[in-house]
Amino acid sequence: MRSTSTVCIAWLLSFTLVMAVGQKDEVQAQIAHSSPPMTEFSGDAPLAIVGGTLIDLRDYGRSTEDIENSTILIRNGRIERTGEAKDILVPRGARIVDAKGAFVIPGLIDGFGSIRTQGFADAYLYEGVTTIYVQLSPSGEDGEQKIFRARPSPDVLRGAMIGGYSVDGTPSHDHPWTSRRLNEKRLSSEQLIQRIEQLASQGHRGLLIGLDVWPDQLDTIVREAHARGLVTLGEMAFTSYPYAIRAGVDSLIRSDRYQTSIDLAQDFLAYSDDPEGPGGAPGYRGVCMADLLSPSVAAFGHQLQASRTALMPILSIEANADDLNVPNPWAHRASGFVQESELDDPVGRKTGEHPYLKSHSPEKQKSLRECAFHREDLDGRFYALGAHFLAASGSPAFGIMPGAGLHGEMKLLQRIGLSPREALAAATNNYSNSFGWHDRGLIEKNRRADIVVLRSDPRKDIEATEDIETVILGGVVIPRNEMLDQRRKHSEVH
Repeated sequence: MRSTSTVCIAWLLSFTLVMAVGQKDEVQAQIAHSSPPMTEFSGDAPLAIVGGTLIDLRDYGRSTEDIENSTILIRNGRIERTGEAKDILVPRGARIVDAKGAFVIPGLIDGFGSIRTQGFADAYLYEGVTTIYVQLSPSGEDGEQKIFRARPSPDVLRGAMIGGYSVDGTPSHDHPWTSRRLNEKRLSSEQLIQRIEQLASQGHRGLLIGLDVWPDQLDTIVREAHARGLVTLGEMAFTSYPYAIRAGVDSLIRSDRYQTSIDLAQDFLAYSDDPEGPGGAPGYRGVCMADLLSPSVAAFGHQLQASRTALMPILSIEANADDLNVPNPWAHRASGFVQESELDDPVGRKTGEHPYLKSHSPEKQKSLRECAFHREDLDGRFYALGAHFLAASGSPAFGIMPGAGLHGEMKLLQRIGLSPREALAAATNNYSNSFGWHDRGLIEKNRRADIVVLRSDPRKDIEATEDIETVILGGVVIPRNEMLDQRRKHSEVH
């Protein structure tokens, strides 16, 4: 057998040739490898994953029709057939991944992440994240303005913003926003449609609806986006969240935003007039004081249960900002792919200090943490009332690690009440249910061959998703150990 470094270089060269064609829904490979020890195969040969327990993640993780001794047949980057091993004949010459005693799940989807460096991409792949949705922000605003063109890389789906007054979603920088409400000219339906058509033609897959979008504008955006295959993510202030649910927004993002729906009317009005300034305080204060059993909480939860709108709370943001009993991100193995300077407001590598929390007085820190835990309880209440969830890491905000952050998010979803299977569905097939991404998120015929083989059972504890044996991206087995070894060697040299 050739040396590890030679194998890894050959794989990377092959993958680079493949990806240079463009990141479409299908990844073709010239060279692929089976699980360790790694062996080179012809790209024309099918791949078979044999003997593992195939985890069923349909119906938001409520279905339990697992296949204990399964075979998954892959050809040309797609799943060709799945079923019990006794019913599927593995073709002669097929590459074999022996999954006996292991557990097979779809590749993970991070619904709000970033690709800033090759290290980010490697960290995602190492942790089994095969799809990332990157929400792009207007120039000069917080968030991501660009995506690093990594090779190799998870499949990257791009999203853009749209606003009520600015087509690219640039918010007002006046406080409060009264001047914008009264004096600036709103975008017309024609302007909104033109923006959506442009984004769809450029290959964007989603729209983040800005804080200053009005109800009639939201109706136009949702209708026209869906007509062009774009998903809609809501983060509103001028429009209420109950209205957005009724209008058919696919997902409400960030719990600190959508939980304002349970505020008293006057608190939400204060929030909506200055959501990124002092006006946010009464809105957030109302949430922190909300009774979990109040009629407003129940009404919002029941509306979510009866709708197709999912919640994307990004629990990791507050958990890392406010130190909500989560591990130091630097303790995770994925941190080996990332430099401190590449993260936003990172937790102290050695001290474990949380910069945002530390910037406040001890009394304020206590109230921030109490409110943040209360927000988790609110999301737990929405879950109990029937809301559906999508997992997203928010990486690299507050030092959230690419790849590792999604595992942390699934743990937090389990902490608020989701079963391990439901938490796993939130990072896989729920994206099919809520976003219509039927080419991924589930292991079935004709979907992308993005697959993760686990040594431990994720049905018992979501932490098992970190016990990874094999990651397959578009039918190509990722050389995880070699990637991490190469990164360590690179760090030692530099």
